[in-house]
Amino acid sequence: MDAAVLRFFEALRCPLLDALFQAFSALGEETAVAAAVALVYLCFSRRTGEQALITLLTASAAAAGLKGAVRRLRPYAAGTVTRVELHGALASTVSLDADMSFPSGHAVAAAAFGASLALRLKRLPVTLPAAVLPLLVGLSRVYLGVHNPSDVLAGLALGLLAALAWQTVYARFFGGRLYVFAAAALLCILLLFFERTATGSAVRLTALLLGAAAGLLTEDTFARLGDAAGWKARALRLLITGAFAGAAFLPAHLFLPAAGGVLCKYAAGAFAALGLAPLLLKKLRL
Repeated sequence: MDAAVLRFFEALRCPLLDALFQAFSALGEETAVAAAVALVYLCFSRRTGEQALITLLTASAAAAGLKGAVRRLRPYAAGTVTRVELHGALASTVSLDADMSFPSGHAVAAAAFGASLALRLKRLPVTLPAAVLPLLVGLSRVYLGVHNPSDVLAGLALGLLAALAWQTVYARFFGGRLYVFAAAALLCILLLFFERTATGSAVRLTALLLGAAAGLLTEDTFARLGDAAGWKARALRLLITGAFAGAAFLPAHLFLPAAGGVLCKYAAGAFAALGLAPLLLKKLRL
């Protein structure tokens, strides 16, 4: 079934659809989803953004572990179809690990973020795009020849499952939600003890989870910021938070060796953005 669907989409390829599905694929890129989470968290609703962030990070870490454990070849690497050759600012298909097909990380990220917003807000203007966009992101990965349909379906299911799980935690154990998140972050360290699952993505996501857990616990204890009032405050929150993240990330990136540097820079950047920047924002009444 995977092969038949892949070849169907391969037969449809043309420059117009290539550009269209490149754009859809870009919506599931790490930078695009991270930017969307940051906008929600800093500019609109910290409560909603926090839940979306936690859902995204834990779902993505689980996907990274599965990718490393399963090591399924991508369709183009298996010889099922060719891939659409893309190497641009929006999306790329030429620098992918050939044996990291299952599940689709793009589908996981899009579904986790979209489902988290939909479950939290329960409004049609949010629910409809939250349902449609992850499907389009997943479809784009099949069209481009970098994932099997079953990879995408598994990714969508994993993202939705993570969103449902965290919706339950937030609804029933709100006071202890960050401790549950911290426990999940610590559990992800296990991925780094096995050569098969200690991939670059697993290291990066584990560091982000640890830094985010420490940062959110710090913010919840010492700052507890409300939502930003006005566009000026929102813009300043973005600038200050970005400056804190960069100031923590760059020294580790420049001066630490690659092995420890990856862990340190991502953990430090997440902690600075989520734990330290809010302390200044609170003092500035932003």
